[in-house]
Amino acid sequence: MEKSIVVGVDGSEDAKAALAVAEGLADRLGARLVLANVVEYAHSPNATLGPMGPGIGAPVPFGDAGEQVQAAEALLERIVEEADVEAETRVVAGLAGERLADLADQEDAAMVVVGSRGRGAFKAAFLGSVSTSLIGVARRPVLVVPPGAREQ
Repeated sequence: MEKSIVVGVDGSEDAKAALAVAEGLADRLGARLVLANVVEYAHSPNATLGPMGPGIGAPVPFGDAGEQVQAAEALLERIVEEADVEAETRVVAGLAGERLADLADQEDAAMVVVGSRGRGAFKAAFLGSVSTSLIGVARRPVLVVPPGAREQ
């Protein structure tokens, strides 16, 4: 199987920078690009009831899951068209870091590339970070592209 580079994209400028870097790497390595968008589900506190009452339930989608997947597919199409890049696309559902790591394993990826929002440690601690969670669970190398890397 040909090696691939998985790129997590969400339409942000940071993701565009990550895609630009990943495209250059894919060209040099002869790897195929796999663009992924993760539809994140939220935990519903009322989805399950345990013996002690309500608890943290199973992940459930906000709104219609089908609509979320369709929106993600449309986003990926737009990104491929705007970047004028040859790439496969995948929509996966779940926690972004975990699902990108799983997809990288499934695709036998040489690496996973994501953008960094450039938040400080203080904001990232409260807001979370896909790149930080991905680094914690990935079984493949992870490249986090910092803000401004696209201009380089």
